[in-house]
Amino acid sequence: MTTPSLLEQAKDGDATAIAALLTHALKSKRITVRGDRQSYCLRLWLTGATPPPQRATVAYVNRALGTLQLPDIGIVEISGSQTGAAQPAWTEEISLLAIAANNAETSPPQPFVPSEHGDFATHPVSSAPSDQEDQATPAAVARAYQELGLALGEPLAHVEAVYFKRRAELLRRGDRAALEPLKWAFTTLKNHLEQSAVIPGQAADGDRSQDSAAIATARPGLGPVARSQSRQAQPQANRLALADDTDILSFQNRYSNGLIFPGLLLLGMLMNAMPIVNALLWGIKIWIHEFGHATVAWLAGRQALPLPIGWTSYNPQRSGLVYLAILVLLGLLFWAGRREHQRWPMVLAAVLALVQFYMTWLLSTDRFDMLMAFGGVGGEIYLAALLIVSFYFPLPNYFRWDFYRFPVVLGAAFCFWGQVWLWQQVPKGKASIPFGSLWGEAEHGDMNQLIDIHGWMPGDIIATYGAIAHLCLLGIFAVYGYTLFRQHREFFMALGRQWLP
Repeated sequence: MTTPSLLEQAKDGDATAIAALLTHALKSKRITVRGDRQSYCLRLWLTGATPPPQRATVAYVNRALGTLQLPDIGIVEISGSQTGAAQPAWTEEISLLAIAANNAETSPPQPFVPSEHGDFATHPVSSAPSDQEDQATPAAVARAYQELGLALGEPLAHVEAVYFKRRAELLRRGDRAALEPLKWAFTTLKNHLEQSAVIPGQAADGDRSQDSAAIATARPGLGPVARSQSRQAQPQANRLALADDTDILSFQNRYSNGLIFPGLLLLGMLMNAMPIVNALLWGIKIWIHEFGHATVAWLAGRQALPLPIGWTSYNPQRSGLVYLAILVLLGLLFWAGRREHQRWPMVLAAVLALVQFYMTWLLSTDRFDMLMAFGGVGGEIYLAALLIVSFYFPLPNYFRWDFYRFPVVLGAAFCFWGQVWLWQQVPKGKASIPFGSLWGEAEHGDMNQLIDIHGWMPGDIIATYGAIAHLCLLGIFAVYGYTLFRQHREFFMALGRQWLP
């Protein structure tokens, strides 16, 4: 039996306590719940032998959270998945303001106590999830229309247009706090209008049963339910895409992915062509150059400190402590990606862990010294390219990568284009290999060490760096092209059908 302290923790907004109560309440359904909270947003992952039904589960969690009267949580993101699946089968976001409004118009909230049968013992959630959702009260609907500045009875299309327009205005002003009542109003009206459209049609389902059966027979595997879902799926997808397009920080924003990203690359190229800007921002290139040296040392289990003055101090002796520290960081990256159901941080962490093992325990000392000399200019190419393509890959929310990726990509593009241009000009004799060092004797320079110590020829240097620059450029274009195709698949498919036989 759940202790009162757990209930109090749940009422205070503790995600783990809320998940524990929901797991207890849904144990008869063999559904487990995991929770995480970030500021005013609560995330719940519900997992079962089969994915929990979306509509019924969302309605059930909606009513359950309403009984807790959570004061500091405004948005709840609910995901349903099958046990062992890498990605959730569905995800839906609800606003707790809508729950509070409905509760205010009905009876006072009942205490939240799980029963012995695994269901919530309060009236609003007295049974397991069902396929029917409560309609919003007339007062809540009227208040929602007033919040959006609309007259009573406006259709859903008009509600959506006004909501997305006002949402875009608030995002441009940076007033994210004002989004909560706006989201509540839109969610309330959307549910109300969709239910109003569905419920009258249910009465006529019996009269149309023969027609539905005939359609299902004529097209096997596509019954009336599937046809209804297919009709509703496209408008829902369009609404989600439109919502992302109004949020410049969204990784699914088609304008930032298709226009702002190449704009940042072009701006970085233009900055390289301006001598004054190139001189003022030269420190960015130095910083990435030194990180190129440092990343080689860290992955090889050596202590290293990159300094923005053109110098990286490192210990050539292998350190088990450095190896473990980097491995722990990679483990945290893997865990964060798994927690937030993001696959690419998990893959990146696993690949880097394998590279780290090889470079730390299997790489020879001579090869390590060569990679250290190579990694400075090489880092200006491949590290900059990695930062550029990371524009499309979300990191765990803690890093706020959705915001910082814009200036980071601009700086990385500035560095990357400088090296691409250099290694285009060197074979033509219009530029020279960057021999020498910013500090110390000339023979201590990276290019000098590659030739004098490791036996490289000038042609080897030119060919290697030139090839890496071209491969990275091809990779950037490939990621950009794939993103465009994924977000505009219908357009490219139609174009292909028109021009291809």
